[in-house]
Amino acid sequence: MDPTLLSLLETIPQKPPRSKLETHRELIRQRRRKGCTYRDIVRILHERVGLDVAVSTIHSFVKVRAKHRKQVQYELPPPESESKSISPSTDDVASRIAALRAKPIQQKSKPKHFHFEESEPLKLISQGGSR
Repeated sequence: MDPTLLSLLETIPQKPPRSKLETHRELIRQRRRKGCTYRDIVRILHERVGLDVAVSTIHSFVKVRAKHRKQVQYELPPPESESKSISPSTDDVASRIAALRAKPIQQKSKPKHFHFEESEPLKLISQGGSR
């Protein structure tokens, strides 16, 4: 990156957290992991920290952070050593594709439930397969 851009990025002050719960994030996470309900967390924050919040606020706070954590997990690329050992060679893939194409296609006929002749009414075929 351009050095002038880097120096500009370093001079911009970091924004304070938008949520008043951000400073208590780890407390909330630990309480949830130990099975506390959102109501319990609201009570703890009120009694110990003096912070009044609604149960829905805690729920939204936890939910947003859980979504963010899942996105981060899925965006991480696999380590290079694993990706090289897992990926099959192109010769192997080509030979498997050729084998699948050479395999004859077997079409399964659906069992008939009715017998139709133009001059007669539609007839139900019994399960034994006879008319």
